[in-house]
Amino acid sequence: MSTNDSTGIPQGDLDAGAMGTADIVFFVLAGVAPMGVAVAWLPLAIALGNGPGAAGTYLIAGIILALFSAGYVRMSRRIADVGGFYVFAREGLGRRAGGATAYVAVLAYNAATIGIFGSFAYFSSHVFTALLGTPVPWQLSASVGFVIVAVLAYFEVTTSAKVLGVALVAEVLMLLGLDAAILIERGFKGFSLEVFEPSVVLGSGFGVSLMFAFGSFVGFEATALYGEEARNPRRSVPRATYISLTAVTVFYLLTTWAAISATGVSHAQSVTKADPENYIFDVSTDLIGQGYTEIMGILVMTSLFAAFLAFHFSTSRYHVALARDGLLPRSMARIHPKHGSPVTASAWQLGLLAVTTCGFTLAGQHPYLGMSISLFGLGVLGIVLLQGIAAASIVGFFLRRHHRQDESVLGALVSPALGALGLIGGLALMIDNYSTLTGTSAAWVNALPWALPAAAVIGAFVAGRSRITAAEEEDGVEVTTLHTAKAPMPE
Repeated sequence: MSTNDSTGIPQGDLDAGAMGTADIVFFVLAGVAPMGVAVAWLPLAIALGNGPGAAGTYLIAGIILALFSAGYVRMSRRIADVGGFYVFAREGLGRRAGGATAYVAVLAYNAATIGIFGSFAYFSSHVFTALLGTPVPWQLSASVGFVIVAVLAYFEVTTSAKVLGVALVAEVLMLLGLDAAILIERGFKGFSLEVFEPSVVLGSGFGVSLMFAFGSFVGFEATALYGEEARNPRRSVPRATYISLTAVTVFYLLTTWAAISATGVSHAQSVTKADPENYIFDVSTDLIGQGYTEIMGILVMTSLFAAFLAFHFSTSRYHVALARDGLLPRSMARIHPKHGSPVTASAWQLGLLAVTTCGFTLAGQHPYLGMSISLFGLGVLGIVLLQGIAAASIVGFFLRRHHRQDESVLGALVSPALGALGLIGGLALMIDNYSTLTGTSAAWVNALPWALPAAAVIGAFVAGRSRITAAEEEDGVEVTTLHTAKAPMPE
């Protein structure tokens, strides 16, 4: 139901009850972009990082995020809100900390979305050029993708979930087929356990590989953003979080292990370093054939499109949450009365994307090597920072509130605290290796991380002057069902 706020702007809830666990999982895993990561990131983790130890590094990243998730799902049961990390920080650390987190989230998710859009535009132009036999400018493929996402974002969220589900299943099946082909060729003995030995995993280049590993997981944490649209969010969000994290960890571990095994532990790093961009494609062509590789190329394009769509949805939901609390223009909180979609917030995000893309183009920047890598790198750094803040917020929330007696100390306090330490360590390594992530020595690009603390300072200032109810942080008063005062629907 739509209502008007004091400014006369129509308000309302997102499409409550529209998403089950499977829908949320599809959104999250599509945002992780399995095919895009496998082709673009896994070879770089091997080539520039700790070589064969990259497989074990993905396991370490998965464990750190599992510790974080133990507290994350407990917090999501208490707070089912579209605001994600922002609301977690506000409830756990206070109003100004929430404002700082909010603006970091806006910057990080918008940067990641625009970065993914640049990759999609670049790679899709290559795919269409190969299919049509005539050059297709990236601006054309970018425009087509832009329009499709704008249309999908206008309608019910379940429409997009179906689109993402089809793309995701195709990606995963193709990559598992490649893993199986490597297993058949190399045999079980070819999958050496050496990749998990501490001396190999923690050897030279571990920090670089960990950076790529954390970057590969970016997006799994978006489950909480769909709490308002979930059927029975107290069950759907925790389930989706655990399912998504387990699936991502196992999938990337196996695929990285297979990619290393394709050429052998002793040669994997040198071979990937020679041509990381085509390494996965070359393995596919050698073992299965050119036709299979061409299909994989198409799925790289659809994978990046799916990630663009999923990140656009996550970003627009952050806009809605902040607009409701007065941290962004109130008009962004407008919800479509029929479809329950955040139409205004979506339009703002797409408008920012269009302006930024035009700006980078006019500056002579390459859509992938210039815009995509620099902005996605900034987004990854910001989201890992958000995860660390959220872990600390979870600890603060359960320490301050009386429900800690209803939760296990291990799950509500110890696990997220350990997760926070792991994420902070990972963040330090990412900052130290940021120029490797961006792939450029340009000073202005490598100075982009400074935008994150600047955003935090501005956010804290705005939150201090906003009309966010101060009573929410006084005397431990709890807000557990923000914008979700509806009876839960069955799964």
